[in-house]
Amino acid sequence: MGGISVILTSTLVLGGLYLLMAAGLTLIWSNLRVFNFGHGALLMFGAYLTWTVLDATGLPLVVSLIGAITVMALIGAVYEFLLVSPFIRRPNGDMLVMVATLAATMLLQSGAQLIWGPQIRQLPQFGDTRVEIAGAVVQGTQLVTIVLAPLLVGLLALVLKRSGIGLTVRALEQNREHAQLLGIAPRRVYLFVVMAAVALATVAGALLGSMQFISPGMGSDPLLRAFVVLAFGGAGSLAGTIAGAYAIGLLEAVTTYYFGLSWSPVLVFLAMIVIMLVKPEGLLRTRVRSA
Repeated sequence: MGGISVILTSTLVLGGLYLLMAAGLTLIWSNLRVFNFGHGALLMFGAYLTWTVLDATGLPLVVSLIGAITVMALIGAVYEFLLVSPFIRRPNGDMLVMVATLAATMLLQSGAQLIWGPQIRQLPQFGDTRVEIAGAVVQGTQLVTIVLAPLLVGLLALVLKRSGIGLTVRALEQNREHAQLLGIAPRRVYLFVVMAAVALATVAGALLGSMQFISPGMGSDPLLRAFVVLAFGGAGSLAGTIAGAYAIGLLEAVTTYYFGLSWSPVLVFLAMIVIMLVKPEGLLRTRVRSA
């Protein structure tokens, strides 16, 4: 019973982190049809900014995170203005945007090295609440992750389903040409999805920075895990991303518990390769058949 509770709590924590990491990538892919290779670097930058606001002002950690999200959303607007808008309308625009975001990764990592230096930082725990579930103890940042991740992604899904900007996002996602004929401006949608993705990445970065350490290279592993989640759930599907995040969290929790931490990444990426070979469209997506 103790082992099951440990696996369950680990699944909820890891799944929540992976959900926050991958939801922004899914949002961008579903509308721009590009992978944002700068997503991990933006996550890292958000973690550093949260630490900076906390260190400089002494404000509560949650308030510092909100301040960092605000600044990072503005950085996301600049990111869209410089790396998406100039290239997306050109021939092979999707490839140009991906190359530009890859270059942005190196720029952001070098910038973090110059601003904060090579030494690692760490954020404090998000609260002192302690909950015991069948012998497994969950506290602080872990508990916040379990609750906050599905809450934020659920809020995003609600915005996409019920709000005006959500309707335009879904219209552009389903048929870009028809949406433009109806007067929907793609630029407005691109700006919204990039800013929302950066905000989610900032939350994920702050949670990771509280559980582990903050360094200029901390975004590389989360980016890879987010790609694995997309491979499992199907790129462009928010429901698939949710399922994929917790499926990967469960797989990693089980392999870590029974085989050790060193085997976990190996088995996770092996499972991703199998999924891509057997069902490349993702577990929850239906293969499109030609007539």
